[in-house]
Amino acid sequence: MTQPPLLDISQLVVQFRQGRRTPPFRAVDGVSLAIAEGETVGLVGESGSGKSTLGRAVLGLSAVHSGRIEFEGHDITRASPRNRRALSDRLQVVFQDPYSSLNPARTIGQTLAEPLRAHGGTDGKGVTERIATMLERVGLPADTAQRFPGQFSGGQRQRIAIARALMLHPRLVICDEPVSALDLSIQAQVMNLLADLQQELSLSYLFIAHDLPVVRHLSHRIVVLYRGQVMESGPADEVYGDPVHPYTRMLLEAVPEPDPRLQRIRRSAREAKRVSGVPTDAGCAFAHRCPHAVDLCHRERPEPAPFPDGRKHGAEGGRSVACHRSTELHGLPRPRTADTKELESAPSGPERKEAPCADSE
Repeated sequence: MTQPPLLDISQLVVQFRQGRRTPPFRAVDGVSLAIAEGETVGLVGESGSGKSTLGRAVLGLSAVHSGRIEFEGHDITRASPRNRRALSDRLQVVFQDPYSSLNPARTIGQTLAEPLRAHGGTDGKGVTERIATMLERVGLPADTAQRFPGQFSGGQRQRIAIARALMLHPRLVICDEPVSALDLSIQAQVMNLLADLQQELSLSYLFIAHDLPVVRHLSHRIVVLYRGQVMESGPADEVYGDPVHPYTRMLLEAVPEPDPRLQRIRRSAREAKRVSGVPTDAGCAFAHRCPHAVDLCHRERPEPAPFPDGRKHGAEGGRSVACHRSTELHGLPRPRTADTKELESAPSGPERKEAPCADSE
């Protein structure tokens, strides 16, 4: 019998009021996704696509208009504050900005001890030992506990934020752009750390980011979001290596190219096929920017459908695309990126990790 998903989101809608006479803005518009035990699902899209709002809805920080969120088989869509506090030992978050996510007036030890004491943790000596153990797990010395956040670099602060999220041994961690504020060498270290901790502690991740190459190194599956709607989803190696939806292709084409000459060529090609228009509530959310849109795309919203076979889309795998022209567009040449050659010859998904970098923190 198939094990039920750890997190199951069904037709989730989150909307915000913009005034009395203006219709509410739908930040998340009918999103469904599931995360299995020990799985990483990457949620990717441009700024404003609804990624962080979806994560906040799971955490209870944004009110849900409609839809359902189940965690560990229980409905938490509108859980009470008391039930939310009880959930915090199994559901945690790592925020984007390591500089603002830590209280500068408290030592690292005080910050890490807080969740333990809030949940009736162990005595003073036991708390100290658990803090030292967790700091060692994230690659920091035990004396870190006596120091303040201002004494650490951005990468070290993010390690501390990860340690705080793991103090209660959660089952699911929502990582909201956890490496976007870090430089490239530190990004690789933190991504490797998250992968190692997942193996060691049997964690599941909802990994939110705007950068497809970053997401695919850690994720088992990728969900591509645009204007609050799912455009494409499936196994990480398939979505990255063989994108179908025009929006997914656009995200890959926007990946920087190290060679300035090739970067200029790619930029010119993007400009040549750029389409601009006004988005409407009817039709495909991406139609006003899509170079392949036809009248049907502007009239009728496509629903995510299995592609290219009939495998079920869900926690167990499968490919899903919300595009009226997905079958015919699939024959187009895929976008070339700086590491396409590496992708074609290397193993895919979470087994492929960045090479460890020299610790420059």
